[in-house]
Amino acid sequence: MQIYGINSVNQKNTYFGRKLTKSEEKDYNTNAIRPALKYLGTEEVAMILHGTSYPEAKYDTGAGSPFGTVAANLIPFEILHGFNSNQLGPIGVIRDTQHRSPYQSTISTKNNLFLDFEQLTKDKYANILTEDDIKEVANEVQKSDDNYSNSLFQEAFSNHKYLIRIANKNFKEKLQQNDPAAVKLNKEFDKFKAKKGNLVYKDALFDILSKIYATPNFRKWDDIDKNLIRNLESADQTSISRYKKLTTRHKEDFEDYIFSQFLVDKQIKENKEFRKDLNFKYINDLLVGFSRSDEWANQDLFLEDYKMGCPYGGKYGPQLWEIPVLNPKKLFNSDGSLGDAGTYLKKKLDDALEDCENIRIDHALGLIDPYIYDEKSVKVVGESIDLSQFKGDNISNIPNIDPNGNYKRILDEIILPTLEEHGLNQNQPVWEDLVTETPTFKEIYHNRHNLPGITQLEYMRGEKLRDSENWGLIGSHDSTPANNMIKQDWVRKNDAWNIFYLAGLLNSNPKRAEQRNAFCEKIDKNDMERVKAKFAELFLTCKKVQISFADFFGIDKRYNVAGEENNTNWKLRLNKDYEDSYYDNLASENPTALNMPEILKMAVQAKSDFENVKKAHQAGLSDNEISPNNPENVQEIIDNLSKYENILKEG
Repeated sequence: MQIYGINSVNQKNTYFGRKLTKSEEKDYNTNAIRPALKYLGTEEVAMILHGTSYPEAKYDTGAGSPFGTVAANLIPFEILHGFNSNQLGPIGVIRDTQHRSPYQSTISTKNNLFLDFEQLTKDKYANILTEDDIKEVANEVQKSDDNYSNSLFQEAFSNHKYLIRIANKNFKEKLQQNDPAAVKLNKEFDKFKAKKGNLVYKDALFDILSKIYATPNFRKWDDIDKNLIRNLESADQTSISRYKKLTTRHKEDFEDYIFSQFLVDKQIKENKEFRKDLNFKYINDLLVGFSRSDEWANQDLFLEDYKMGCPYGGKYGPQLWEIPVLNPKKLFNSDGSLGDAGTYLKKKLDDALEDCENIRIDHALGLIDPYIYDEKSVKVVGESIDLSQFKGDNISNIPNIDPNGNYKRILDEIILPTLEEHGLNQNQPVWEDLVTETPTFKEIYHNRHNLPGITQLEYMRGEKLRDSENWGLIGSHDSTPANNMIKQDWVRKNDAWNIFYLAGLLNSNPKRAEQRNAFCEKIDKNDMERVKAKFAELFLTCKKVQISFADFFGIDKRYNVAGEENNTNWKLRLNKDYEDSYYDNLASENPTALNMPEILKMAVQAKSDFENVKKAHQAGLSDNEISPNNPENVQEIIDNLSKYENILKEG
């Protein structure tokens, strides 16, 4: 095994993390983790790990892939420790001319950076790359004393362009030589183009134009290019001529983009089959927004001057997200059928669920009563923004924009029926309801449908939402890792982190008062012990659980700071030796990774305490008559968890 490790204060000491043997792995999962989750009533355990944050195994091309070889190795590791799903971020295309946020990605095309180039050296991809090709641009991944790595996006874009150019060239040459593997691959390519070609061609064209103009903001382009798709669809001859010139002058770029989309789509579908065999789900992220290329190719579907934002939290007041807003008048036709904008929104959800088993509904308010603002009322003055004439409100308060209240119909007539078509009931998705609620939102989201949301225990007590359909988590992809979160005064003093509350919740049996008092003292004196208590609370109170990869692996770096432009957002990722790093962390002097059997043992004992107290009170017994003992089956689970808790701590 690897001989290196870290601890929570970044001392470069050497640890020998205790990995489980193969026989122990089976026993660990079958007789400790799974019975504990079943007893607790835990239905879902999802790791929050966005696509580019996946590690790379041998060569570092700059960004990771949730659909490559490494993902196929990571998934069994997650399953071992109790996870049955993974919360990805949006998986659409991001561009090197924009910020790296996946929440600005395309809605139908797939992120080219997810392409696993090592697979292209295999027979099923006609060996269109060699290992030497990859080594030309990518270095071998090195060991590190850190338990994390960082994406290098500009390197990733450059490496992708270089390697896909070689792969496409080799593919064409092999086709000319009638290579059987290449011929087979080409048949798949033809099917892909027949199914998705029109959409991918548009995105490839946008990619070329955004590079020509050095900006993806198509409103700054010349009129002919700004309106190219609209005019092509009306058979405008000048636009047809322009299209031919662009695709001739930039033929290789155009064809490489399309070929890359085919390859990443193929790998995504292969990964889906792999996950199916393991009963492991990917949760895609239905971003509330649309990319510049989506808007450019479908300008007639969007309001011309309005963008979506948030009324609070921005540097100058409201948050100006610059997200295009679908025209409410085009959501539905007069006969009640879907209009062009409604059809487009349905396709957005269909595409998000095409290759993933579940969905996160980003910013649910945006599908019911979005906060929108008039772009013309935002004045840029030097490096500042003048909002003195600002006009913004929720769409339900602007009747001239949505006179028929069509946004109120989206949930009932587009979102919920489409989810049902994909085999999902309304309670299964991760509904991101952490929004500034309006009367319209409450009426539809809560009163009419009683939809679940997110219970974020960073801010609230889990006991308040016990047995709800909410997904529970401590921190999201926007949060500070819990091992740093607890160091903030406002967190330590927050009612949700109160030591007496946590000690009481996790030790409710009066017959275990001594243990409760000792537990209370322990979590008061040791920050990480309080963090563990919060995760035990999470499993005790929430049926559906999410844990960020930074929290699980004990990383002390933040993945994203919401609403802030900085140099580190969206870069954090796992290192190639994530498994060794995890076990080494647990065996260190000050572990920050989550010892799952330790966390689950606390939650199982807490539930057993609660049930003993409940039974005694129902029988009319006094506190002195409550049994301090666990039922035999529960004690067996606790004993097995305790066994593996200690094994994982062994150095």
